[in-house]
Amino acid sequence: MNRKRKVAVIRCSGISLRERMEGDGAGDCALWKASYLPGAPGCAYGCLGGGSCVEVCPRHAISLRENGSAQVDRDMCIGCGKCVKICPQQLIELVPTENTIQPFCVSEADGKETRTSCPAGCIGCGICEKSCPSGAVCVTDHHARIDQERCIACGMCAERCPRGVIHDANGIISIR
Repeated sequence: MNRKRKVAVIRCSGISLRERMEGDGAGDCALWKASYLPGAPGCAYGCLGGGSCVEVCPRHAISLRENGSAQVDRDMCIGCGKCVKICPQQLIELVPTENTIQPFCVSEADGKETRTSCPAGCIGCGICEKSCPSGAVCVTDHHARIDQERCIACGMCAERCPRGVIHDANGIISIR
């Protein structure tokens, strides 16, 4: 049996709730989620920044960015899935390592709301969808999704995304 190696992908690169609420970084994500008040500034769908995923990672492959959101070091990740289980926002997914093109937003807010709540959020403009030669990208629930089976990893969606939401682990990024 030939199993593909997988790595964790965190579907948010915006400003974390902890950073927006000027938290001290201590605590866990479930507590941050419980303290989030509807109508508070920022994205209700994004990374909470409590560091629960950082704490459970046995290889220390996850760290918090300067903006408080989590990021994965693909070379260090062993795809154990502990971070997937602990994230109360359900932002983390395991994908095969060869699937390098990934959208980093799951916000279901419309484009106008996303523009005001997150500088790195998908506004559902559809440019990525129109740019994809294999038809792998579609915009649903106001954010880009990539069918990993159809994606040919050309990077056109990442290159054309005006908000820098779609990333390529091989280095292609949006021209913003």
